[in-house]
Order: sequence, then structure tokens, then C-alpha cells
Amino acid sequence: MSNPSPSELARYANRTRAHSTAARLSRRSLLRGAAIGGLTLGGAGALTACGVSGHVVPAGAQEKGQAGKDYSATEKKVVFATWPSYIDVDPKNANRRPTLEAFEKQTGIQVQYLEVINDNNDWYTKVDPSLVRGIDTGYDLMVVSDYMVGKYRTYDYIQELDLSNIPNHSLMLPQALKDPTDPGRRFSVPWAYGYTTFAYNTNLVKQPITSISEVFTRPDLHGKVSLFSEMQDTVAIALLAQGYDPEHFTDAQFNKALEYVRRAKDNGQIRSFTGNDYLSDFQQGNTAVTMAYSGDVAQLGKPNLVTVDLPKEGMLSWSDNAVIPNFARHKTNAEKLLNYYLQPQVAAALDDSINYIPSVRGAVEALQQLDSTAAAVPLIVPTKQMQANARGFMALSIAQLNDYTSRFQQVTGQ
Repeated sequence: MSNPSPSELARYANRTRAHSTAARLSRRSLLRGAAIGGLTLGGAGALTACGVSGHVVPAGAQEKGQAGKDYSATEKKVVFATWPSYIDVDPKNANRRPTLEAFEKQTGIQVQYLEVINDNNDWYTKVDPSLVRGIDTGYDLMVVSDYMVGKYRTYDYIQELDLSNIPNHSLMLPQALKDPTDPGRRFSVPWAYGYTTFAYNTNLVKQPITSISEVFTRPDLHGKVSLFSEMQDTVAIALLAQGYDPEHFTDAQFNKALEYVRRAKDNGQIRSFTGNDYLSDFQQGNTAVTMAYSGDVAQLGKPNLVTVDLPKEGMLSWSDNAVIPNFARHKTNAEKLLNYYLQPQVAAALDDSINYIPSVRGAVEALQQLDSTAAAVPLIVPTKQMQANARGFMALSIAQLNDYTSRFQQVTGQ
């Protein structure tokens, strides 16, 4: 399969940075903000109610998902469930999606692209009844958060990828392959990959911030700090501040990280725990320091709002991922679509629009040609040092996920 030509993709690279930022912020902030509200606490009850407990894969089992009859050869289509504003669009026609159209033209496979996911828990609740009954959900691909990949795998709800249909899988960068919930990426392909770090307002913070511990302890930041309401993000940052690894930690270390957050909150260091409104408060000067997702603050274009590209303790890496649910009707076609998006030029076009970190070899070079402005932002194209010091979040059991989130919410008052 040939790449779309550079000229075909380049003409879409001149979209405004404001458009790209709006798309990215509405997507990532919504995802992370919504997850706390329903997934972890509601999820456990929903699982029990649906009788899913019988589908838990025993420890050490080699889960592969469950295949249905594949109609890819006779039905040239893919049904793709995803989130709003998570694809490149033609700046002159918001109904056109250039990379998808190029795929359809090259392969003859029609993509039914559905922006139907607005909350991780709501989506899980939608597909779980079909999956537990062993029938097709109606979707061949769906995009879910990294920790959700672990949850779907726990219940053996997503299929192992046939890499013979995805030769470009070999182009994935090592940091993308080294995923705690799916080591080696046998079940998932990153759709978006990014970091969680800090940003601050230089009008309100005169001494530069270089470490996580400063945010939790510096007297001049007292009452001016905003942390995320997502357990994984904030606990990971607290673990790093104490010298622990978010990819490998114990219950005792989690307790220490939670106490670290609680102490900062009780001392008045933390002003708020925020979700999708974090940039609004930050821009208005309500908070002087905030946790921030990759590239968010840089794309605002305000010189007084600066990002800590790499705190000395490190930062959290995360991904949102395309997976194939059990019994998908067009698995082979879905894998061909994943292979297409793992091409460097196509990956660059997607990342240029949604402003996340390229996870494919050659995509950075393609992005530099496509949009040198985006390629110059370290939290879109990170340095090797940043890559080496970014850590994922440990895969959790369902019991751990519910327990940790419940206790985190008690501390944050959510």
C-alpha cells in the first residue's frame, strides 16, 4: 500500500493552530476528566450486575480474545468507534477526513467513522452486554484509554492482533511498545501518545519550576496549585516525587503517594483538583501552577504560560489506543486500517492535527516536513532525555483500580 503523497497531506497542514488545539483539548481533557466520574467506581458494580465475573481470565492464562466470522473479504468496510475531534479534517470542509479518504481510495474499504465515545465508562457499559453474551458489538475498532486496555484484557474482551496484516507494527517506537497494560502491543495500537507534566504562569511565579517536589512544597506556590482529578495522573506524579516508579509500585508506595497528596491538600498547597476545565482556570490566572498534558500550554501561544518540559523526577506517559473487540465482523479490514495509520507520513498527518507525540519511526521526519511549527514543540516531538524519563502507569487489577480510585477520591473530596 502506498503512502498518500506529501503534496496530498501537506495541503492540510496549514490549518490554524487554534483549530488543532481545540480538537486536542476537547478530546483529551474530556477523556481524563470523565474517567473518574464513572469508570472505576461504577464499573465494578456494572461488571457484577452483568455477570462478567465468570469471564475473568485466570492469572497466567494466555488470553487472545474471541474471534467471530470474518466477512472482510466480501464486505469491504470497517466500523470505527472513536471520540470527537480525534482525526484530521479538511479545513475547508469539516465533514472530510483526508487520511481516511486516502485509505478508502487505496483499498476500496469503506470506513464508517463514528464519533460515538464520550466517556470510558459509558462506552464500556454499551459494549459489555454484547461481549458478555458472545456476540458482535457492531464495531470493528474502538479507541480506549491505556488503563482500559488492561480492563478489557482482564475480561478477555479484545482480540489479539494478526501482525501478518500489520507489517508496519514493526515501525512502532520502543517507548510505544513498552506499555504496562499491553507489553509488545499484541492487542492495541496507539492512536494518541502523550505526557503529563506541569505548567506555570511566569506573571505569578517568578522562580522557575524544575521539579515535581517544588510544586508540592514551595511556599510561594501555596494555594496556587491545580492537580488533575484523575487518579492515575496525580498518583503517578506523587510517586515520582518520592522516587518511586509508576510502572512498578507496591501498595505501601501507593499509600505514601496518596498521603503526599493528602498532606499538600490539607496544608492548603493545592487549590483544586480539575478535569477538563484545567486550562480555563490556568489562563484566567486562577491557578499559577497546573498539571498539563503534552503540548496543551505551548499551543495556547501565550508567552507567560510555560511548560516544564521535563521535571527532574520524570513525568507520566499515557496513550489512547485502537483495539478490536471480540466477534468483530471485519477484523482483517480493521487490521489493514491500523497498518495504514502506522505509516510515517500518515501518522505525521494525524499527529499534526491532534497534536500528540508520534509513536512510529520516521513520523517525526515526516512531521518536520509537514509542519515545522508543531515539530519544534518538545512536548509534541520530545527529546531523547524526555523519552527516557517518561514512565507509564502500572497495569492494575479491577480490585486495585476500584480501591485506589475510591481512596483517591476520598482524599480529593470528589
